[in-house]
Amino acid sequence: MAGIGFELRKILKEDRLLSLGKVYGYSAILSSGPWVISILAIVLVGFINLANLGETSDAFRFQVVITYAIALASSLIVTGVLQLPFTRYVADLIFNNREDEILPSYFGAIFMAWALGLPFVVPFYIWVFEDQSLIFLIGVISTFLILCGVWISSILAASLKYYNGVVWAYFVSYALIVLFSYYFGNSIEMLIFIFFLGNAVLFVILMTLIIKSYNSSIFMKVDFFLAENWYWSLGIAGLTYNLGAWIDKFIFWYHPATGHTVIGKLNASIVYDMPIFLAYLSILPGMAIFFYRLESDFAEKYDLYYDAVRSGGTLATIRRYRNDMVDVIRHAIHEILMIQGIIDIILFLSAPKVFDLLNIPQLYLGLLYILTIGAMLQISFMSVLAILYYLDRKKVAMWLCIAFFFSNAILTLVSINMGPAMFGYGYTVSLLLVFMASLIVIRNEMDRLDYETFMLQ
Repeated sequence: MAGIGFELRKILKEDRLLSLGKVYGYSAILSSGPWVISILAIVLVGFINLANLGETSDAFRFQVVITYAIALASSLIVTGVLQLPFTRYVADLIFNNREDEILPSYFGAIFMAWALGLPFVVPFYIWVFEDQSLIFLIGVISTFLILCGVWISSILAASLKYYNGVVWAYFVSYALIVLFSYYFGNSIEMLIFIFFLGNAVLFVILMTLIIKSYNSSIFMKVDFFLAENWYWSLGIAGLTYNLGAWIDKFIFWYHPATGHTVIGKLNASIVYDMPIFLAYLSILPGMAIFFYRLESDFAEKYDLYYDAVRSGGTLATIRRYRNDMVDVIRHAIHEILMIQGIIDIILFLSAPKVFDLLNIPQLYLGLLYILTIGAMLQISFMSVLAILYYLDRKKVAMWLCIAFFFSNAILTLVSINMGPAMFGYGYTVSLLLVFMASLIVIRNEMDRLDYETFMLQ
């Protein structure tokens, strides 16, 4: 994806304050993609419908249904496994000058996502929503499928030179969701179909931009899914990272002390959901910094290093480029922690008023504070993982993701059983542990980079 970094640097060279805002604005949207934006949309839809229809509306149930669709369909089961192997396969195609295979592989990835997802989602939703209408079931299944397509499309779309079109696609589609919900969202079925249609618009636009960017003589291929092309360590890493990112939410949703049933067999947690949502919103600046530094500064130094290795550069030159990569990593992590620290302080100072506005008891302020720190650690952990993926350290990244999943699950259960004062500490402490471990790993990897590059090939 380094190409998008170069495009963003062109904007920054205009040397205007507006250029800086545009760069980090593009970076925030391209890095967060539909995940944060869709969560924002469903929350806005909820507030709009609560204001229009009162507390008896289906807005809250709609929010829960879509949150589960995002968690189960798009982040965990399907694209959690496919995303990293597919991304690596596309990178291999580009490196080997086989870009004509990218578009059919993209269609193959969507086909595999739907083929793997449908046998799971149909019986699952029939079981979960056994008391709901057929129209409702069609709506949630359709939403599952379109979200799978959006997530896979976002993998390629974030690297396109048409980044302006990608940003506008997100804005237009989710603006349509909010607008149509205001005028036509008088039932949960209508809200779900509106969300589906908005994401269908997004999917079509992203697909159009991808088709415009890559040429191909065949429609579809699934070679990346064959055993000889499949990166199992990346598939496991993607799955366990996403499981780790969601497992604390599922535990709070279904623990007797913190969860309650909302619709069908789906639970939510009044205690946990809004604080963790606000905590995740707070990391948008960190996501923007992470995306820009990785895709421009680090990508540039990475290319220089390996170009020098392949072209027979001197040892002094190779070591200088390696040191440049180390400096970029240190600067990026320091900048993320510094900016997020400032954002967190602002959030801590304004949180009491925000809680009053949202009618959330002040009792949960401590939970917000600890979750915000955890979210900051999560974006820092993500940045180290991304660098490990760049360096092709697949297995060590996989073990870090597995450690994140198990530590978050175990420590969240322990923290809940310790009482309300410890809520959120399981999530944050687990991320502190894996982030510290990842720093040790990346330091060792960079120290051994020259040796492993030359001696272990």
